Amino acid sequence: MHRVNRTSLALAACLSLLATACSLPEGEFPSLAKRPYETADPVAEPPTAPETLSTSLPDSLRIQLDALVAQHVTAEAAFRAGLPATRQAAQSGAASAPGSEGWVVAQMELSRLEKLRADSLAALAGLDRLVSGERDRGADAGLVALMAPYQEKVQQGVDAQTAILVELANLLG
Repeated sequence: MHRVNRTSLALAACLSLLATACSLPEGEFPSLAKRPYETADPVAEPPTAPETLSTSLPDSLRIQLDALVAQHVTAEAAFRAGLPATRQAAQSGAASAPGSEGWVVAQMELSRLEKLRADSLAALAGLDRLVSGERDRGADAGLVALMAPYQEKVQQGVDAQTAILVELANLLG
C-alpha cells in the first residue's frame, strides 16, 4: 500500500504542474509582430532588366494612325465649311420664337453640323480602340507615348467641335 501512495502522490504532482502550466498569467502577452532580426534582411526581389521602350512606330500601326487622323481632318474641313451657315441660322433662330420656322431651320442646320462631325467621332473611337488594343497586346510605354499625339490631335478637334455645337445650341435656347 505504500507503493500506491507514492504513485498517487506522483500523479497528483504531475496533474498540479499541468494545471498550473495551462493557467494564464495576468499582464501583457508577447507580441506576434515580426522581430527586428526577422525583417532586417528581407528577401530581395531579383533585379529585373529595365524595360526597353519603343522609339518608333511600326509601319502598319503608323499607317492606321495616319488614316484615322486623315478621316478626322476631312470631317473637320466639312464641319468648318458648314459652320457659317449654321451659325447664321442659329443667330436668326435665336431671334425667333421656339417652334417658329426660323427656329426649326436653325435646329435642322445644327443637326446637319452635328452629322458632319460624325467621322471625327468615329476617328476618335478608332484611335481609342487602336491604343487600347496595343495596350492589351502588351505594348510598352514608349509605343503608347508615340501614339498619344495622334489621339490628342483628334481629341482636341472633337472637343472644339463640341464647344461650338454647345454654344450654338445655347444660342437657340
